[in-house]
Amino acid sequence: MKKLLSFLLSMTLVFSLAACSGGTSTSEGGASGSSSQALSESEEHSGSEAAEESAEPTEEVGGTLIAYFSWSGNTEQMAQMIQAETGGDLFEIEPATPYTDDYNTLLDVAQQEQADNARPELAAQVENWDSYDVVFVGYPDWWSDAPMLIYSFLEAYDWEGKTLVPFCTSGGSGFGRSLDKLPDSAPGATIAEGFHVSGSRVDGASGEIATWIDGLNLA
Repeated sequence: MKKLLSFLLSMTLVFSLAACSGGTSTSEGGASGSSSQALSESEEHSGSEAAEESAEPTEEVGGTLIAYFSWSGNTEQMAQMIQAETGGDLFEIEPATPYTDDYNTLLDVAQQEQADNARPELAAQVENWDSYDVVFVGYPDWWSDAPMLIYSFLEAYDWEGKTLVPFCTSGGSGFGRSLDKLPDSAPGATIAEGFHVSGSRVDGASGEIATWIDGLNLA
């Protein structure tokens, strides 16, 4: 009888130990799985953040701007032809106080601005100026010079490292004195060969403009 009881007690102890050992193994397996999942989620989140950072947009450079002032519409038409050839952005240079529509009065105003070496206030500024490497600047010839508004425009920006390409319309006098004055108002700019078209010939000037732009080798 004593041997039987001893045998039964031994068997009971063995089953109890086996049960405890099995519970411990299950618990560790669960903890290990949870830890692995947390690490995986952390790595996935970190990878997502890295992808978002690498996808952040950067400001493009190397663009072309065609900035122009036009009183009669001739220079604007020339600017549009340049845009068709280059794909650049158009920007109209305008005075904060518009010029008169009367031609004879305009002549007097333009002459007085030159005498005063005036710098008329600009109506607006170019956005994202730093994104442009090439800037065409167009204007009519007034009294053998650019309108003083053009010098206001040039002196409003940093031209270091940019290429300035002048273009002009007139009744026949060409650029006048303006080409000699551009470097002082746009220091740091590389000034490319400009192009002049008589106002009466703008309508048929697209071919000449295309040839001129091709010869600049701006690309």
